[in-house]
Amino acid sequence: MIRKTSFIAALFGAAFLLCLPPAWAAGADYADVKAQIAKQHDDGVKRLQDWIKLPSIAAEDLNYPQGADYMIKLLKDAGFQRAERVETEGKPGVFATLDAGAPKTIGLYFMYDVKQFPDLKAFWQESKENEVKTIERLKELIREHVRKNNF
Repeated sequence: MIRKTSFIAALFGAAFLLCLPPAWAAGADYADVKAQIAKQHDDGVKRLQDWIKLPSIAAEDLNYPQGADYMIKLLKDAGFQRAERVETEGKPGVFATLDAGAPKTIGLYFMYDVKQFPDLKAFWQESKENEVKTIERLKELIREHVRKNNF
Protein backbone atom coordinates (compact mmCIF):
# COMPACT_ATOMS: atom_id res chain seq x y z
CA MET A 1 0.00 0.00 0.00
CA ILE A 2 1.26 3.50 -0.79
CA ARG A 3 2.17 5.50 2.29
CA LYS A 4 0.07 8.63 2.64
CA THR A 5 3.08 10.95 2.78
CA SER A 6 4.49 9.29 -0.35
CA PHE A 7 1.17 9.84 -2.09
CA ILE A 8 1.15 13.53 -1.21
CA ALA A 9 4.82 13.88 -2.20
CA ALA A 10 4.07 12.29 -5.57
CA LEU A 11 1.14 14.66 -6.05
CA PHE A 12 3.35 17.65 -5.25
CA GLY A 13 6.02 16.42 -7.62
CA ALA A 14 3.56 15.95 -10.46
CA ALA A 15 2.04 19.35 -9.86
CA PHE A 16 5.33 21.17 -9.36
CA LEU A 17 5.80 22.18 -12.99
CA LEU A 18 2.23 23.40 -13.33
CA CYS A 19 2.63 25.67 -10.34
CA LEU A 20 5.70 27.50 -11.56
CA PRO A 21 5.55 30.57 -13.75
CA PRO A 22 6.72 30.30 -17.37
CA ALA A 23 10.51 30.09 -17.33
CA TRP A 24 11.40 28.87 -20.83
CA ALA A 25 13.14 32.16 -21.72
CA ALA A 26 15.73 31.85 -18.93
CA GLY A 27 19.45 32.15 -19.61
CA ALA A 28 21.82 29.18 -19.51
CA ASP A 29 22.83 29.91 -15.92
CA TYR A 30 19.23 29.53 -14.73
CA ALA A 31 19.43 32.75 -12.73
CA ASP A 32 16.11 33.87 -14.23
CA VAL A 33 14.48 30.57 -13.24
CA LYS A 34 15.84 30.74 -9.70
CA ALA A 35 14.62 34.32 -9.32
CA GLN A 36 11.11 33.44 -10.50
CA ILE A 37 10.92 30.40 -8.22
CA ALA A 38 11.90 32.50 -5.22
CA LYS A 39 9.58 35.33 -6.22
CA GLN A 40 6.52 33.12 -6.66
CA HIS A 41 7.27 30.46 -4.04
CA ASP A 42 4.42 31.31 -1.66
CA ASP A 43 1.87 31.47 -4.47
CA GLY A 44 3.06 28.11 -5.82
CA VAL A 45 2.76 26.46 -2.41
CA LYS A 46 -0.74 27.91 -2.01
CA ARG A 47 -1.81 26.50 -5.40
CA LEU A 48 -0.55 23.05 -4.39
CA GLN A 49 -2.35 23.25 -1.05
CA ASP A 50 -5.59 24.24 -2.76
CA TRP A 51 -5.24 21.39 -5.26
CA ILE A 52 -4.70 18.82 -2.52
CA LYS A 53 -7.71 20.16 -0.61
CA LEU A 54 -9.89 19.37 -3.64
CA PRO A 55 -9.83 15.58 -3.90
CA SER A 56 -11.15 14.61 -7.31
CA ILE A 57 -12.09 10.94 -7.54
CA ALA A 58 -13.78 9.97 -10.79
CA ALA A 59 -14.84 6.53 -9.55
CA GLU A 60 -16.84 8.13 -6.73
CA ASP A 61 -18.14 11.22 -8.58
CA LEU A 62 -16.27 13.26 -5.97
CA ASN A 63 -15.69 16.89 -7.01
CA TYR A 64 -16.77 16.24 -10.55
CA PRO A 65 -16.35 18.39 -12.66
CA GLN A 66 -14.51 20.71 -10.21
CA GLY A 67 -11.30 18.66 -10.51
CA ALA A 68 -11.13 19.21 -14.27
CA ASP A 69 -11.98 22.87 -13.89
CA TYR A 70 -9.24 23.38 -11.31
CA MET A 71 -6.74 21.61 -13.59
CA ILE A 72 -7.70 24.09 -16.33
CA LYS A 73 -7.12 26.99 -13.95
CA LEU A 74 -3.66 25.66 -13.02
CA LEU A 75 -2.73 25.26 -16.67
CA LYS A 76 -3.84 28.79 -17.57
CA ASP A 77 -2.03 30.21 -14.53
CA ALA A 78 1.11 28.38 -15.73
CA GLY A 79 0.92 30.17 -19.09
CA PHE A 80 -0.87 27.69 -21.34
CA GLN A 81 -2.59 29.62 -24.11
CA ARG A 82 -5.39 27.07 -24.44
CA ALA A 83 -6.88 24.86 -21.73
CA GLU A 84 -10.40 23.52 -21.98
CA ARG A 85 -12.62 20.79 -20.64
CA VAL A 86 -13.50 18.08 -23.13
CA GLU A 87 -16.81 16.40 -22.41
CA THR A 88 -16.97 12.63 -22.87
CA GLU A 89 -19.50 9.89 -22.16
CA GLY A 90 -17.76 9.49 -18.81
CA LYS A 91 -15.79 12.07 -16.88
CA PRO A 92 -14.42 15.11 -18.72
CA GLY A 93 -10.90 15.32 -20.04
CA VAL A 94 -8.71 18.40 -20.22
CA PHE A 95 -6.92 19.47 -23.39
CA ALA A 96 -4.30 22.21 -23.28
CA THR A 97 -1.61 23.66 -25.52
CA LEU A 98 1.42 25.75 -24.76
CA ASP A 99 3.43 27.38 -27.53
CA ALA A 100 6.74 28.33 -25.98
CA GLY A 101 8.43 28.88 -29.35
CA ALA A 102 10.45 25.67 -29.14
CA PRO A 103 11.44 23.92 -32.39
CA LYS A 104 9.99 20.59 -31.19
CA THR A 105 6.64 19.64 -29.70
CA ILE A 106 6.06 17.33 -26.76
CA GLY A 107 2.85 15.57 -25.79
CA LEU A 108 1.92 14.86 -22.19
CA TYR A 109 -0.85 12.76 -20.72
CA PHE A 110 -1.74 13.65 -17.15
CA MET A 111 -4.54 12.45 -14.90
CA TYR A 112 -6.14 15.15 -12.76
CA ASP A 113 -8.12 12.77 -10.57
CA VAL A 114 -6.72 10.48 -7.92
CA LYS A 115 -7.18 6.87 -6.80
CA GLN A 116 -9.52 6.56 -3.88
CA PHE A 117 -8.31 5.47 -0.45
CA PRO A 118 -10.40 3.00 1.58
CA ASP A 119 -10.92 5.59 4.33
CA LEU A 120 -10.83 8.94 2.58
CA LYS A 121 -12.02 10.97 5.59
CA ALA A 122 -9.21 9.60 7.77
CA PHE A 123 -6.69 10.22 4.96
CA TRP A 124 -7.65 13.89 4.55
CA GLN A 125 -7.76 14.46 8.31
CA GLU A 126 -4.26 13.07 8.70
CA SER A 127 -3.13 15.03 5.65
CA LYS A 128 -4.38 18.29 7.18
CA GLU A 129 -2.61 17.49 10.44
CA ASN A 130 0.64 16.72 8.60
CA GLU A 131 0.34 19.45 5.95
CA VAL A 132 3.07 21.69 7.35
CA LYS A 133 5.50 18.79 7.86
CA THR A 134 4.78 17.48 4.36
CA ILE A 135 5.34 20.86 2.72
CA GLU A 136 8.61 21.35 4.62
CA ARG A 137 9.83 17.89 3.53
CA LEU A 138 8.91 18.61 -0.08
CA LYS A 139 10.84 21.90 0.09
CA GLU A 140 13.86 19.94 1.29
CA LEU A 141 13.53 17.44 -1.56
CA ILE A 142 13.21 20.19 -4.16
CA ARG A 143 16.24 22.05 -2.72
CA GLU A 144 18.24 18.81 -2.78
CA HIS A 145 17.27 18.16 -6.42
CA VAL A 146 18.19 21.72 -7.42
CA ARG A 147 21.53 21.46 -5.60
CA LYS A 148 22.40 18.07 -7.15
CA ASN A 149 21.51 19.23 -10.66
CA ASN A 150 23.26 22.62 -10.44
CA PHE A 151 20.14 24.63 -11.17
